Amino acid sequence: MKKSTAIVTAALAFSSGIAMADFKAAFTQITGVSGAIHVDNTATGGTVNSDFGAGHFGFNYADTDGERGNGQFSGGSFNTFCIELQAIAGGVHEYSVDKISNGPNPAPGAGGPAYDAADEAEVMAVVSAAVAMGWINSDLSAASATNEQLAGIQGMIWKMVLDEAVVEAAAGQTDVATAMADIQDYLDNNTWGTMSNLRAMLNADTQDQLFIVPLPTAAFAGLITLGGLAGFSRIRRR
Repeated sequence: MKKSTAIVTAALAFSSGIAMADFKAAFTQITGVSGAIHVDNTATGGTVNSDFGAGHFGFNYADTDGERGNGQFSGGSFNTFCIELQAIAGGVHEYSVDKISNGPNPAPGAGGPAYDAADEAEVMAVVSAAVAMGWINSDLSAASATNEQLAGIQGMIWKMVLDEAVVEAAAGQTDVATAMADIQDYLDNNTWGTMSNLRAMLNADTQDQLFIVPLPTAAFAGLITLGGLAGFSRIRRR
């Protein structure tokens, strides 16, 4: 499969100076579909060949002095999507906020190699596509998305970052497969977008997640920039 990755270098450079502090949070629940996504990287020497539950991951903040994002992230709880296959641990964990391209923690993590700028751009493209389709909001909270569409978003995020793996809807998950196909169709037929305040929340002992951080001015909050302003593009074959 061919994918054209567009990175808006001006937006990413602008957002790279955002102050980001560590914060503590505890996982609460997944809202999605059990056994929704099949991941197999055995053809490239990996050991993963399993079905995974996928969807929205719920968290509660465990401190009051850490990083806060926009929208849903300004409150006491939030929902997001994960960016690695490492098992999610219970209890409170301290997360560092960093660029997606600096994940996963630990590198290479379960399921594939360390990430790069193209992986970051592809994740941003998937998330901004889901926003444009009205499934989620720009703060990653659910809008009109069904559980199957939330699982499809998660599956497409894994497909982007797990370069060496086959990532697809699990057997019998036709609605999840349709959701993933809908996102792919959007990416194939529209200019790819980026979200300049989309980051990763990283911890070596539990699953890494996406996170929205504050931008310096309210005018840029929740910004989705079209990839037509890109500084460069990269073709990736999967």
